[in-house]
Amino acid sequence: MRNRLSIFLFSIILPCAIAAQPAYIIDADTGNEMDDLYAIARALAPDGLKVLSLQSAHFNNPQLLTDPSWNNYSTDSINTLEISQQLNEHLAAETGNWMVPTLSGCDRMLGFAWGYYAGAPVPTSPATRFIIDKAGKADTENKLNIICLGPSTNVAAAIAAAPEIAGNLRVYLLGARYDLRSKAWDKNEFNIRNDLNAFDLLLNTAELELWVMPANIAQSLTFQRKSSFQKLTACRTPLCRRLTKRWDSVNAGTSWIMWDLALVEAVLHPEWAKWKKVRTPPENNRRTIKLCTAINAPLMEAGFWQSLLSWQAP
Repeated sequence: MRNRLSIFLFSIILPCAIAAQPAYIIDADTGNEMDDLYAIARALAPDGLKVLSLQSAHFNNPQLLTDPSWNNYSTDSINTLEISQQLNEHLAAETGNWMVPTLSGCDRMLGFAWGYYAGAPVPTSPATRFIIDKAGKADTENKLNIICLGPSTNVAAAIAAAPEIAGNLRVYLLGARYDLRSKAWDKNEFNIRNDLNAFDLLLNTAELELWVMPANIAQSLTFQRKSSFQKLTACRTPLCRRLTKRWDSVNAGTSWIMWDLALVEAVLHPEWAKWKKVRTPPENNRRTIKLCTAINAPLMEAGFWQSLLSWQAP
């Protein structure tokens, strides 16, 4: 009788536990630098996140119009969205996540270079339509989680097209800088400058639950090339070979800040990051959002390597 009762309780508890596992959309400008690849590899690991989709984002910064190359890419007729999309497809395959949709995002910013306002153009894409569909099936108690590792164009475009979904979203975003002493915001940062309109829309959307990890907090997670290569060489998988090659293909040098990995690790391990409520910048609608104020970089680095080296990806 006791065994039958145990089996009965297990059959009830197990599905509930599985159903309770939060799921995430990963949205990344993967083609830009190298830390996106490490962050995505961590998210897609067996002990990583439950990923609903891996979405590509553009990195259309102004230097692409003036410089002959960017991170070893020729800027002649460059399609930054396509570069990110192709890398996402490779990473999904090399981590064994063939069933995870790899969706193309918007290829341009929200609105105009001088700003966004009602009636301004809103780009659309498979990624934005996926967000709208999934958010429409979520609710304020069981929100759709989105991790933005690049410009927040895709999620902002989804909210602009379907404002009613905002309250069903929880967005984790890497971008901007924040002075903890003066409580001053600085939007002069790469991800934000690639689509300032999108970031402002997220800040201005009162119903949206927004968590921001500033670049000056994430920068404490830095990997060294020499020790990283020693570990990657020992790994001997297509994924590790891609992570190794990527380091030099973008001229990362002797060390690199793992900005995007810091955010993914903070989501995976909330105990490795400190968050507090802060006010939005004074030029935006005044409301409260969550801001990361510190991370445990040594634990994040150790956690990444432990996960990668204990996992034999196909």
